[in-house]
Amino acid sequence: MKKIACSVLAGLMLSGCAALELTPPPTDFSGDLPEALKEEFAALNELPPEGGRGEVRTFHFDRERSLLTIIRQLRSTRWNWQMDQSKVKPALVDVACENFGEAIAQGLGVRFWYTGAGGFVSEPVTRETCAANKS
Repeated sequence: MKKIACSVLAGLMLSGCAALELTPPPTDFSGDLPEALKEEFAALNELPPEGGRGEVRTFHFDRERSLLTIIRQLRSTRWNWQMDQSKVKPALVDVACENFGEAIAQGLGVRFWYTGAGGFVSEPVTRETCAANKS
């Protein structure tokens, strides 16, 4: 009986994890990243989620669009993101250009998605965005 109960519990836990898989919001962005870089960024899809104090971070790279979505998800559905988007979004552009600048210059788009209450999805950071940010 214990073995059956453990198997059922494990099955429920695993099916719950599958149900939590997120599909990034739609976008009109379409980049033109070279195939070699697409291979490198596709490897990010296989990385396990990283946890912080109250959030989990994952990556989703869309090969067709050459778009990297950095997903930040709250650990509890009862929690809210409490941030001023008008202050956060410019800082996200800086982070994207600083960390992915070379790939962005070659056609990568990077966006940030804060899931959950009070969350948002940023516009993709592109080579034009980074160029305008430098001036």
